[in-house]
Amino acid sequence: MTTKQTLQPATKHPNPRISRAFFALFFSALFALFFATILHADSSEDSALLMGADSLYHNDFNESFDHFLLLFDETKEPYYAKLAAQAAIGKGDLESAFRLALLYVELSGENDDVVINKILADAYAQNGNLANAIKALQKVYKLEHTPQVGEVLGNMYMLQKSPKKAQEIYQEIYDETKNVEILKKLVFAYAMQDANQKALDLLSKHLLEYGCEEPFCQESLKVYADLQGLDKAKAVFEKIYVKNPTIPNATNFIRVLVALKNFQEAQGVAQSFPFDKGLVLDLYVMQGDYEKARTQAAQIYKESKDPRFLALEAVYEFGNSKQIPRERAQKIATKLEKAIKERKSELSASGQKPNTQDAFFYNFCGYLMIDYDLGLKKGVEYVKEALDIEPDSLAYLDSLAWGYYKLGDCESALKVFALIPQNKINDDELRAHARQIGGVCGKRQK
Repeated sequence: MTTKQTLQPATKHPNPRISRAFFALFFSALFALFFATILHADSSEDSALLMGADSLYHNDFNESFDHFLLLFDETKEPYYAKLAAQAAIGKGDLESAFRLALLYVELSGENDDVVINKILADAYAQNGNLANAIKALQKVYKLEHTPQVGEVLGNMYMLQKSPKKAQEIYQEIYDETKNVEILKKLVFAYAMQDANQKALDLLSKHLLEYGCEEPFCQESLKVYADLQGLDKAKAVFEKIYVKNPTIPNATNFIRVLVALKNFQEAQGVAQSFPFDKGLVLDLYVMQGDYEKARTQAAQIYKESKDPRFLALEAVYEFGNSKQIPRERAQKIATKLEKAIKERKSELSASGQKPNTQDAFFYNFCGYLMIDYDLGLKKGVEYVKEALDIEPDSLAYLDSLAWGYYKLGDCESALKVFALIPQNKINDDELRAHARQIGGVCGKRQK
């Protein structure tokens, strides 16, 4: 008998991230623009200009846009087209902002204005014209050399599949800020160039110098795994753990050891700290040490009275055996029935429904009773309860078909077993059941 189920312990833009980044960049200039607008006024335009500037300053972008557009229509002064474009961005009218920005460049001959090029870069990016968006933002970055602008430009290079250019910008920003979000982008840029070793060296250096906090620790482990660098991760997280043996550092080290299947070493680390006892139990299972797993589950049940651990104790008592004495099977089934009864009372009291782990216990108990003739009808009922939770489980369908077969109900056995696709009958127990049910019941049906 087997349990038959594992225990459960840039093509087209717009890009909303770029759009939000541009939006933030624009408003760093709005207040300065208010004062520049006042200074730009002359006597014939003061009233309309100041009203527009006041609206801009108070974030009334619709009114500000109307004032500046009227001034531009009356004077054809490029500066008012620029202010109207700025107000259009504020009110979310990118199309008008783009048209006015182009008009400003055409009338003024000024190609290097920071605000105008931010508008052009945003509009080009939103319309999928990445090449022109990059050209515009390169001009901005020369004049406004900040990490915020650099990051947006780097993101555009990545979308353009130019990781080398992105890497150079990300590296500059990371060297200045040591920001982990930039570090992640820098590592990815190296990986896109197949420079996995450089990516891992950079990540390792950062972790050893600055440590990590969640969720960056788990994200880092995924990077090591994806770039085939788990051995390097082990060396890094072991150093961090030895230097500062805290529970978070131990947890990260255990994660690496588990990923490397170094379960015994992980067990040793876990037992040095007051971890959740369920973690220690899981590590025993990973090592295939079902006797220690059974003892651990029994201890947890004794302390917590959680019936799931009583059920696990019973399951681990069976372990990975293919056959056990009938008396032992009866003892395990009795313990499982007790656990299931307690668990059902617990679920009823809390108003919860059984989950997939409950389904596993129902099927395990039911199949055990069927296979060892400990109560065929009751066993079939348990399996049906498992299928109520997971109706497509091939393991549970096999259990039910086997129960019907043992009850002599060939019609039901064949009908249920037929629900299992032929190409999924790929383990010894399923093949044996297929031969026996098909052979015996098939002949009877004829």
